[in-house]
Amino acid sequence: MSLHLLAERPGTERQNERRLLLVSYVFPPDPTVGARRWSKLAHYVVARGWGLDVITRMPVEVSPAGQRALDALPEGVRVYGVPATALPLARAERAALRVYRRLRRAPSPLPAAVADRTPQPAPAPPRRAETIDRADVRWSFRSPRSLLRAFWVWREVTYLERWSRRAAAAGRAVARPGVHRAVVTSGPPHWTHAAGMRLAASLGVPFVMDMRDPWSLFERLMEQLASPLTHYYTRTRERRAIESAALVVANTEQARRALSAKYPRAASRIIVVTNGIDDDPLPPSCHGSRFLIAYAGTVYVHSDMRTLFRAARRVVTDLSLTPEQFGIELIGDFDTPSGLPASAIAREENLSAYLTVLPFRPHAEAMERLAHAALLVTLPGFNAFTTIPAKVFECIRFDAWLLALADRGSAADTLLEGTPADVVPTSDVDAIAAVLRRRVSAFLSGERPTRIAADERFSRATQARILLDAVERVIAGTA
Repeated sequence: MSLHLLAERPGTERQNERRLLLVSYVFPPDPTVGARRWSKLAHYVVARGWGLDVITRMPVEVSPAGQRALDALPEGVRVYGVPATALPLARAERAALRVYRRLRRAPSPLPAAVADRTPQPAPAPPRRAETIDRADVRWSFRSPRSLLRAFWVWREVTYLERWSRRAAAAGRAVARPGVHRAVVTSGPPHWTHAAGMRLAASLGVPFVMDMRDPWSLFERLMEQLASPLTHYYTRTRERRAIESAALVVANTEQARRALSAKYPRAASRIIVVTNGIDDDPLPPSCHGSRFLIAYAGTVYVHSDMRTLFRAARRVVTDLSLTPEQFGIELIGDFDTPSGLPASAIAREENLSAYLTVLPFRPHAEAMERLAHAALLVTLPGFNAFTTIPAKVFECIRFDAWLLALADRGSAADTLLEGTPADVVPTSDVDAIAAVLRRRVSAFLSGERPTRIAADERFSRATQARILLDAVERVIAGTA
């Protein structure tokens, strides 16, 4: 077992009497959104007088952004990296794929009669869906793709379980009896919970299971993993973890209810701790004379963006808006082979002159771009009913109107209830157009938006208090 100390913030000696042990596959220096929840909660853990030791995935290299994230951690935090090694079969698969691609690129000999013809471009293959609804996930032994998905699921599970066992061994090496009072896990990937379950049992301390997203209760799956094998693995592993946990943390009320219904014997041990807004510096909003709609991030269901564009086209036509008066700006994986063809959709909706597409930017630069928008848009993730897109918590901090595309009763709809945000079903073009028409008309009349995030329930500090109160009750109950 290889273990690397990635960071040791000053002051750990002051928290050596009581510490928490966190296992999270994503944590700084990983710069992804999933790492943000516990890198922020760490500040509240330390403020309570606890120390925190973190077992996370060892990065191949630490980027400047990753180093800044490590440097921003509070005193009393240590971060250990556990390497994740590829499976031998995965290496063989990559080698076979390289050979296959070379063979496809190699020119094939053609008869003279064929070679003399003017080559015609091959028709573009149909675009494969990014995600698949869980109701459509089934075995199809006639489909090679179905068998490939099963293999990919097996490969991912085997890889993550291997890392999970290494993480548990690393935790045992780090843990100090009587000092580490609980083991906390954060997923996805949810196989981190298996590491925490093993680790807590070996140390004789409570196991706290934090689910940033659903595990078996997913609504949609990434296409490559849309196999019934996923159902099997998630169902069996989730049940074991929840039965072992002293405390289960869901990140929305909808997820808590669904988990309580599925595991009624554990219902009293399941609580809600949402994400929240932080006090990170934010660029000041800067509205010009142009009404700008902005979106930054990933689009999981392409029809959501088409619906927005269709509604925008109506408003542009109805109000006779010029590109100098109205625009849409997208930041992310757009117009690339793997991304959403935003410019093509805009052409179909006669919106090309109104659209600006930018590639992914560093977080600070993306925030600067969003600060110029009069209206920010959030789209549902691929578990729309039980999860809240992280972007919601960023958008409500800006002086901007918010158009949240979310179905009634979803987690995002519940969170924004009672706020000035416009929550509209994703497929309702008429309702989206009505919101845009009202906001554009107000903007052109001189009205300017103000921030939404004034409610204490949006605060990360409030949510951290709920979590840490519950953790301390569990620890006190087992002392």
